Amino acid sequence: MTTVTHDDVARLFPNIQDHAIVEILATRATVDELEAALLLLSNEDEGLIDIKRREGDQLNRLVDILNRSEIAQQADRDR
Repeated sequence: MTTVTHDDVARLFPNIQDHAIVEILATRATVDELEAALLLLSNEDEGLIDIKRREGDQLNRLVDILNRSEIAQQADRDR
């Protein structure tokens, strides 16, 4: 799988801050991992929390970056 590009991140998170994009790119995450992080961020039910624990560092790192950005606040408003 290929790593995410700036365009991939901007497509999934249109209002994301530039520093968060840089952090995400530095993780060398895939598009699938970033989409999984988005799903976890927008839906914290018990099953997804277990997936987050099981998937390990990469997914947790992405969720942490997104939580520090304004993306987490936007996801809460969209619920």
